[in-house]
Amino acid sequence: MRYVITVFKWEINKIISNWHKTVTLFLLPAVLLMIALNIFPMLINYMSTGSFMHKSVIVVNCPDSFTEFLANDVDSNVFDYDYMTSEEFLDLVDNEEEYFKGLKRGKIYLVFDGGSFDDFDTAVETYYLNIVNGNTSYESKARIGVVYGEGRLAAAMQTEQLEEGVLTDYQDSLVSTLGGDYAIVGSDFFSVDPFNPVTKFTDYRTTANGAASRVVPGVLLIMMYYCVYSLATDMFASEKDRGFLNKLIMTPVAPKYIFNGKILAIELITVVATFATMVLLFFSSWLNRSNDAFSLLPFGMFLTPTELLIFIITIPIAIFTMIAVCINLIFSIDRFQDIITNLQLPLVLSLFDFFGQMLRGTRPVTLEYFLPMHNAMALMAESFNSQEKLWHVIIVNLINLAAAFILLRLTYKKEGFNDTGKRHT
Repeated sequence: MRYVITVFKWEINKIISNWHKTVTLFLLPAVLLMIALNIFPMLINYMSTGSFMHKSVIVVNCPDSFTEFLANDVDSNVFDYDYMTSEEFLDLVDNEEEYFKGLKRGKIYLVFDGGSFDDFDTAVETYYLNIVNGNTSYESKARIGVVYGEGRLAAAMQTEQLEEGVLTDYQDSLVSTLGGDYAIVGSDFFSVDPFNPVTKFTDYRTTANGAASRVVPGVLLIMMYYCVYSLATDMFASEKDRGFLNKLIMTPVAPKYIFNGKILAIELITVVATFATMVLLFFSSWLNRSNDAFSLLPFGMFLTPTELLIFIITIPIAIFTMIAVCINLIFSIDRFQDIITNLQLPLVLSLFDFFGQMLRGTRPVTLEYFLPMHNAMALMAESFNSQEKLWHVIIVNLINLAAAFILLRLTYKKEGFNDTGKRHT
């Protein structure tokens, strides 16, 4: 064990003493990932609208109740609003060329109609008055419509967020603001303190963690393999190609101890880099107060202590499996260029895995928990959604550990290491 620690310290000092390697391994991947995650919404908006700037929601025939709601509701501030009278909107619709050009550019119109563009608030009050007076068959003339361009991805996503995050709460508020006697005797609602931090926290977490389950596990998987690939290439493939590794093996220290020390160094460095990236991802979520509709990491991402423990256990074991895969590839191939090519293949597969997870709309199937490395991503995705099960955690980590030990044992056997760590002569 003393020799393993010696080799481990030696490899760690090599990385720390070279600031280029330190930046490359710890900061560069995390920074590039953060930039990519934050630029992605802008690119989607540009491809959809031809502009990097978000369009304001244009409110047509805005009632006083909606103006008051916007002034008091924090969530509604996600959007900017411009205003237009019903007459201006009708004139615009008559000018079809200008109207459809605006829709193609991603404009969204929020239209309030009280019946032939009468006052919306009056129509709502009239509805509740009829209900209180026993006219339960009366149909409200008040209508809310959202108009956006068909096939405009940016506008469609913003409209969905507008409907779920703003209009739903606004419609609920109409009972108390315009319901009159109905709000007192005609309904019995359970009210929740809108300033309750636990309620708000839970609402944000539900949305943010759902998005995170499609993005963060894949990002971490790529980050982990990138670090393992870089370090394994430097500590094993390059030294093997230069003949330096053979000189190390000729020292009195058993080759198995040299390998184990290097593996321990790769494991520690990659674990630290991965968790540093994870912390940055959480910061990115909590700093995203605007909660843009395109955000890959919406505001409020959070893990419970149990879910965090699953990450703490699963990530190091998955990294250990990646190390075993890389070492097995390195010592199964002779030419350095062929080694690099084969080591890059799992990285490409990780990218496909990332995009597959980001675009899928279903939970992992049972088979996925039995596929080494991929199963770690599936487990992390389930943990974000609070849908993990104990047998998932056990199976995933046992399979990854078993795969790592089998691959390392095959490599050591191929290299001629006996049980004492010495090389067969």
